[in-house]
Amino acid sequence: MEQRSIRALVSVIGIDALDVQQALPRDPSFQLVGVAEDPLTTVRGIKDGACDILLVACSGETDSAIDVIEGARRAEPTLPILVLTLSSPGGFLRRAFDAGATDIVTFPLSQEQLRFAMSKALARRTNVDGASDHDSSLICVLGPKGGTGKTLTSCNLSVALAEAGKSVLMVDLDLQFGDVALCLGLSPELSIYDLALSGGSLDLDKLQAYVTVHPSGVHALLAPNRPDQASVITVELLRHIYAIARAHYDFVVVDTPPGFTGEVIATIDNSSDLVMVGMLDSLSLKNTKLGLETLELMDYDRDKIRLVLNRAHSRVGISQRDVDAVLGKTPDVFVPSDREIPRAVNEGIPIVTARPQSEAAEAFRTLARFFTGAPLVPAAGNGQPASGSKRKLFGRKA
Repeated sequence: MEQRSIRALVSVIGIDALDVQQALPRDPSFQLVGVAEDPLTTVRGIKDGACDILLVACSGETDSAIDVIEGARRAEPTLPILVLTLSSPGGFLRRAFDAGATDIVTFPLSQEQLRFAMSKALARRTNVDGASDHDSSLICVLGPKGGTGKTLTSCNLSVALAEAGKSVLMVDLDLQFGDVALCLGLSPELSIYDLALSGGSLDLDKLQAYVTVHPSGVHALLAPNRPDQASVITVELLRHIYAIARAHYDFVVVDTPPGFTGEVIATIDNSSDLVMVGMLDSLSLKNTKLGLETLELMDYDRDKIRLVLNRAHSRVGISQRDVDAVLGKTPDVFVPSDREIPRAVNEGIPIVTARPQSEAAEAFRTLARFFTGAPLVPAAGNGQPASGSKRKLFGRKA
């Protein structure tokens, strides 16, 4: 089953319509349903109900652009409005957002950048409509590149939270190649794919009928068994899952795939906190830095991001000072290199359970304490380098 392409109506104000059309994506994931050059035509196009998003392409601060945005918002309050502007004076940004714009980007931009901006606007508008009033935490675990230990972190964080007496739902959002079941040693009979096919309304009882329960008490909503099943899971379904889960669980932990897909963006916008996972090598640090910069572009509060550095005791010639300089942020938790970690993964037992007294297990419990509010253990037991050991942390002087 293929997802429907993004259907966009374009309103052009003060710039060449052909230039705008040439910048639009040219693939099956995008469909241009029309080009309007005045507010009245734009509103008519919206009322036809054939578009998923309105693109307002304008030269900058013009009253006509504001009129289009306001008219579109009155015609269809839930329609995402993405403004493409040749310039971005501060006064116009404020006026555009006040008028009802979902997001604003500077034009021209690449097709990939435009597709990303549209996906973000669509995800954000959906999330605003379905926002939950519940105070529980949704922790989104990110890793811009695969192989950094993101699933390892998600699973051990979830189990550590459950050990602290919290109710936890873990969602495997790596819909094509999710490994949560393997990491937790679970044999799933049902997955999020089965939930998506079940039809009807969604409530807590129905959601829990499709989770697999780990011995720690963690409820896991697992990824589909095959990559081709991933397309059935929509942002709309995720929105409902998150709203119900946040109303009934203390914590929702979401393990994500590499990259910023529409589903990941929707999860980020639904989240209360983020965990960014990186490793101690130059490629991972570079991608982690790009991930943090992307979150800044999405206006995500940097104070709500916890940074985890895996394999932090590896001797690879990179010091803690190097890490801080590259990332512009000191990692909150250092997970040491430990041969027991891959062994625990192979056995399907989280390290916090397999070796509860190990430094790695304590590092993941430290991460959990950031969210439970429990006091952090001082010195070497808090997931940070031990006092006096900073010189040895990365194999040379810090």
